[in-house]
Amino acid sequence: MYKKIFLLGIIALLGFQSLNAQNAATPYTASKDVEEKPIVFRDRLIMDVFHSFWMGMPTEVNHKKFDPGFNFSAMWDFQIKNKPLSFGLGVGVTYHTQYSNALLLYDKENGLMKYNVLPTSVEYNLLKMNYLSANIPVEFRYRHKSGFKFSLGARIGLVAEVSQKYKGQDYTTGTDTLMIKNLRMENKLKYNVDVYTRIGWKFVDLYYSFQVTPLFEAGKGPKIHPMSVGISLSIF
Repeated sequence: MYKKIFLLGIIALLGFQSLNAQNAATPYTASKDVEEKPIVFRDRLIMDVFHSFWMGMPTEVNHKKFDPGFNFSAMWDFQIKNKPLSFGLGVGVTYHTQYSNALLLYDKENGLMKYNVLPTSVEYNLLKMNYLSANIPVEFRYRHKSGFKFSLGARIGLVAEVSQKYKGQDYTTGTDTLMIKNLRMENKLKYNVDVYTRIGWKFVDLYYSFQVTPLFEAGKGPKIHPMSVGISLSIF
């Protein structure tokens, strides 16, 4: 998984390399007669840190109180002349986690993925799902001269990985220690679409997103969607 994160990071950094040229190309002034202060934080390099709520989880599955994740975006900021409005476009990487008491296993007989809740007698140290995607974010942005800002956007992405790690007792025998890393989740949806919004002041925002598409193909797995709430930091 770390190799995939590294490769996706390179994609994002390639988009970031051209951002410096934007300062001279898209200045923002209210008029020729009024000198406007330069906008320092134009949301060109953004880090979202969040907790994901997994909507649609089977009722019998218990998951941990905190499922951390992050989103990294390198974006151009296309400003509308003499207006506090702009559009953002770039590349990004999104990473979700899910800690629970159930293994995602493939049911060959029915041809679908399903959660299998571990018996309470089984002791384990780790049961974690990873969800990684590379995406193209598009945003509509509003900035007030006071520093208040608001953005509404959507991301279209390609799923790089859906996997699950387990470390604990062998759940079939309850004796030997078992280590599983499932990198071949069947029936996973190969793309994702999510909508999101940010509202804040200068370089800090509150962040909310909802993934419209499920993790698995229709009728071939649990119909779950990550909904995320957190904070955003705009480096410049």
